[in-house]
Amino acid sequence: GIVLRPGFIYGKRKVDGFEIPLDLVGEPVERILKAVENFTKPLSSLPASDLLLAPPVSVDDVASAVINGIADDDFFGVFTIDQIKEAAKNVRV
Repeated sequence: GIVLRPGFIYGKRKVDGFEIPLDLVGEPVERILKAVENFTKPLSSLPASDLLLAPPVSVDDVASAVINGIADDDFFGVFTIDQIKEAAKNVRV
């Protein structure tokens, strides 16, 4: 079995018939945090930095990681954000 710990998940969400485009916020934040990763890595030892500096994850990446976890017996344990993205890459066709 696997446990996914993605943090903020972005994508499109429907609430009461209205579509909320969380990807308009999540995707740019993910790209910005990826671009400044070299500057934020030293901050990872600070308390709560994992909550504040954790990049958002696409709902498609989370879904792909789940599929990979179901289909591949080699995947098990607790998945971090980086592991979720890596598992998602392995499933893409």
